[in-house]
Amino acid sequence: MSSGADADDSADSLLSVFGTPLLSALESDTDRQAACALCLLADADASVVPALTERLVGRLADADDTRPIVRTLATLAADHTDAVRRVVADHESRDRLSSAIADAQPWEFDRAADGGGVVGAVRQAVDSEQAGPTGPGVVERETDTTGRAADPDRAADREHRGDPAAVARRDRIARAEASEVFQAISLLGRFEEITVVEPEQAVRYGSVLRTRATIDGEAHGVALWLFDPPDEGEARRAFGAGVAEALAQWDGLAVHEGIATVHDWGDYPRPWVATPYLDGTLADRGRASVERALRETAHLAGAVAHCHNTGVVHGGLDPKTVVYPSSELSGLPAPRLDNVGVLAAVREHVQPAEYLDPRYAAPEYFDRSYGAVDAATDVYALGTLCYRLLTGCPPVAGDYDTVRQAVLTEGLPAPSERVPRLPDAVDSIVEKATARRKLGRYETAAGVRRDCWRLLRSFSDEES
Repeated sequence: MSSGADADDSADSLLSVFGTPLLSALESDTDRQAACALCLLADADASVVPALTERLVGRLADADDTRPIVRTLATLAADHTDAVRRVVADHESRDRLSSAIADAQPWEFDRAADGGGVVGAVRQAVDSEQAGPTGPGVVERETDTTGRAADPDRAADREHRGDPAAVARRDRIARAEASEVFQAISLLGRFEEITVVEPEQAVRYGSVLRTRATIDGEAHGVALWLFDPPDEGEARRAFGAGVAEALAQWDGLAVHEGIATVHDWGDYPRPWVATPYLDGTLADRGRASVERALRETAHLAGAVAHCHNTGVVHGGLDPKTVVYPSSELSGLPAPRLDNVGVLAAVREHVQPAEYLDPRYAAPEYFDRSYGAVDAATDVYALGTLCYRLLTGCPPVAGDYDTVRQAVLTEGLPAPSERVPRLPDAVDSIVEKATARRKLGRYETAAGVRRDCWRLLRSFSDEES
């Protein structure tokens, strides 16, 4: 939970310090060195790529010479394809911009050889910003533009060149495949074949392995999620039973296009679930257009309504549980719900604040006088997700106590307070969904969906 916020802060900090001068230098006689520094910054902290891409695209309109900017975008696209594609796909001139990037000649430079001057300053700052904790319990990992495991083909190339990090990666993959847990799952699951392509990464509820698997004769990129049960015997059994029940329900609900697919799941030797390897989460994305924000909120509300109609409460909705299939330059795909029902099933065994971003949590998570966690809790979360889509920001900020105080006493600000000129009807949808008391909220998630689509249709009527 806090790690995502920390990563956002780190990226913002790096861009605020180095972004403006380096972008300006792209329009000077030091354009090549500036481009190298920007690409080095992206390589060292991939979370900056979306914001950096947006800044580069934003400078195109006013640049006297756009070639250095487009070449830098082409270089970024070669190494961080999905992140650049997502930004370009949301741009009003996406087709022309995509063609320009595709036709541009990427910069050619040796990052190590060009490490002096401004590049060296970036390297030093990045090293300082990225220095993290080490020691027992810290999971080492390489990440790409969405926070997922790095591209295995590029990693394999580094290994071929004798890169120590790539050799270590190979050893971690070998240990994962030889583990008792993976061997049991590969035998008991419905996989004809399954191999690990990236080392284990720490995630909510446990860890995940990026794998390639053959299921019913078809190859899939599969995320194998391994849940960490409590150590105590009785609590461990209860946790495992709760997760298994939630996974069985999730599997049955996944026929809905708004819910992440479940390839397979099991409870031995520990609870696990296999899902498609998706293209990041809402937490990785910035602000959407009003139309797209309403469309995605309506889509998610339909998925939540589908869960509620079968008696399942998600109970843990926040931007990290909203995932996206792989995107194309033609546009962004509709989002899907992940971890369906898991937190609701295990919240008696875990601290919810460890698995739910409190900035998106309903009042009943902070104070039981507001009632139990139920379907109305998911409605509140839909309102906060709509806020995030409309503004690119959480509805409240600060540490846990500050957020708790704001949610219980002040309520959430209107989206238009952060993004001026939003339609009043948008504020009304968010305000009704996120009412402090349940009786003030939409009675059902279907009500959120209905009002979002009604507002979208009104936009079409106004244009016609």
